[in-house]
Amino acid sequence: MTITLAMMRTFVSVAENGSIMLASEQLGRTPSAVSMALKQLEIEIGSPLFQGERKGNLTPTGLFALEQTRNLVDHCDEIFTSIKSFARNEIGYLSLACVPSVAEQILPSVIKTFHKRSPKVEIEIRDADSRSVINAVHSGRVQFGISSWAKSLPGLEFIPLFEDSLGLVCSSEDVTSLKGKNISNKLLRKKKLLANSITQSLNIQDLLGQIGTSNITVHNVTSVLALVKAGTGVTILPRLSVPNTDQLLQFFPLDVPKMRQVGLVKLKNNTLSPAATALIKLMKGRISEIEQNMDGDFKKLT
Repeated sequence: MTITLAMMRTFVSVAENGSIMLASEQLGRTPSAVSMALKQLEIEIGSPLFQGERKGNLTPTGLFALEQTRNLVDHCDEIFTSIKSFARNEIGYLSLACVPSVAEQILPSVIKTFHKRSPKVEIEIRDADSRSVINAVHSGRVQFGISSWAKSLPGLEFIPLFEDSLGLVCSSEDVTSLKGKNISNKLLRKKKLLANSITQSLNIQDLLGQIGTSNITVHNVTSVLALVKAGTGVTILPRLSVPNTDQLLQFFPLDVPKMRQVGLVKLKNNTLSPAATALIKLMKGRISEIEQNMDGDFKKLT
């Protein structure tokens, strides 16, 4: 027989109430079960804890034991409360990395809702290209990532969330004089193509010449869109990267259809924390909202 937390909790209750009957009511146990627990505890300690049978007075050993066990029981209660709070997503820490389009178009409303529900959960967010996101997950720098499947690394799992089309992005002023079909091809012949990580990964023969001759490469989405608005050139980006509300930009799906698939990247056989699970659930809800507001260029996958 070893001393258990239940024995100590029983002892503290009896000592504080001065009665087995009152302690049994507080603990929700029968008086005989409480009495038995006290006897077992005294046997394990090797000394009586109470003077007499009424349990109103403690022995010197009982006084010392009460001080020690009360602190331990209180500490255990605090630990169990923290564990329950973590499981209910009330406290904790989560870290994630995601591609810029997700950081700009999906996360803001998601984080706002999440933080309102779980204000004590600490959140760390990194935005980067897909390869950097995957590397961050693989190295353990973040708990999970949201990216396209740029490369496969051992020990990683990819769960598709949505797909969106790649298209030519230009300034609204650039298309005012163009009419008819094949506007994207006309723009490519007319304007300089601003290269980025997306264009560098494309394998579309009709565009290789334009991409290869571009002498401007911009890796930040916000920066490349600013250059497009300024009339410096055009670029190729996923649909999600171009807000519907931005009247200064136009998006044209590529004549050669090409989709980008984005999903959750995590370590295989790794259970995500309750906070991470709750955040991903909110993200899926936001993805559904975006799908309803786009005309076929964006599709939820799960």
